[in-house]
Amino acid sequence: MKKRWLVAGIMLIAAVSGCSSRMPGADGIEEVAGGENGETRDEIVLTVLAGQSTSDAGIEDMMNEVVEDKFPGVRLEWECVDWGESFDSQMRARIAAGDVPDIMVGKAQDVGNYGAAGILAPISADCTDKVSLQALEAVTVDGQTFGLPYNAWYQGVLYNKKIFEELQLTVPRTEADMAHVLEVLQENNVVPFACHFLESWKVGNMTMQYMMNDIFRENPDWGDEFRQGLTQYSGNETVIHCLERTKLMQENTWEDAMIIDQHECDSRFASSQAAMYLTGSWSLQFANQYENPEQFGIFPYPDSTGEAMLIRETNMTFMKSAATPHAELIDNIFYEWITNKKLVSEILDFTQTYSVLRDLETVGQSLIREDVARYEQEGRVIEVTTGNNQLIWSFQNEVASRQLEWLKGNIALEEVLQFADDHRQESSSRP
Repeated sequence: MKKRWLVAGIMLIAAVSGCSSRMPGADGIEEVAGGENGETRDEIVLTVLAGQSTSDAGIEDMMNEVVEDKFPGVRLEWECVDWGESFDSQMRARIAAGDVPDIMVGKAQDVGNYGAAGILAPISADCTDKVSLQALEAVTVDGQTFGLPYNAWYQGVLYNKKIFEELQLTVPRTEADMAHVLEVLQENNVVPFACHFLESWKVGNMTMQYMMNDIFRENPDWGDEFRQGLTQYSGNETVIHCLERTKLMQENTWEDAMIIDQHECDSRFASSQAAMYLTGSWSLQFANQYENPEQFGIFPYPDSTGEAMLIRETNMTFMKSAATPHAELIDNIFYEWITNKKLVSEILDFTQTYSVLRDLETVGQSLIREDVARYEQEGRVIEVTTGNNQLIWSFQNEVASRQLEWLKGNIALEEVLQFADDHRQESSSRP
């Protein structure tokens, strides 16, 4: 397989061209022409619903190549959708229609939504034995493992080490430290933060990063208490502080940050047009197109105590339908995907993610590997699935869309807080 360091536009084209919308018959088997005399043979077609982030577009081509090579007579029929905007709604529609895909590719947090509802089949022990116990915790429901984690992202503040060195800045650990960094950057006419606010998901992502360290690190059951009415958004100084940090970002970024998208923001940061970027390792895809990609590092956004942790997200996760007639075949495909070192390495490099597989932990060339390893060794890493299970993404995104209106000056912050309180029961998928 060829190396796939592609620009964003090409990635999106690959996603569209690689994901077909044609569906097979109800039994998942089609007749196809073959052989010298034009005879037909049975082809097994497995339907795949893949909820992708922007950095994932194109990985289905890599996975298809392995299936074509190792499983002749098997074809994957992909439908790729934006995970944040469409995956959950597509899944719910499929479940209602009794048309659950054979394979689903989502995130670890999706397993809790669908595993307990009987939609998913358990993953074989041959596969789960290859995954770290830490990653399996996020996909285990009532003692059964319904998801197969593949990789992980790290979230925090990406920073340009060259800019920090030139201005003699050190990595901030407290909010007071961060205030000093902002002051020095502004005095030297350096844009402090790379930011994009065209879509609400980015606001939701930043807010959860703050809440992970300020709220869920101390109280992992905060969402349950929120739904019980024991706490709330309105009047909650900690929650308000988390939302106001996003306003701080807006005040310390480019003037056109409200109208640019992720690809433009990633590209600008990679070309040293800003010193810091509150995001995840996915934003480093562009960095390999520029000189000195090793100049980037990562640190957790500082809190008042200096104890903030880097955030890990167990990300791409394979699931299989409880109703599929091809359960054993799917397990075999999953096993090939997680044990094929060449494939794993290519996907990790392409997406700038980290392996959660026991035997393949060192493959992949992340640009922030040394920093991540240090935080892991120091025990300063927290798993974001804790927060995402307490406040499901659809709720986070709805609140974020109101935050975006606040950032635009269209509504007051109090209206954002009240909206969250009024919709507290929608913050969980559990009955």
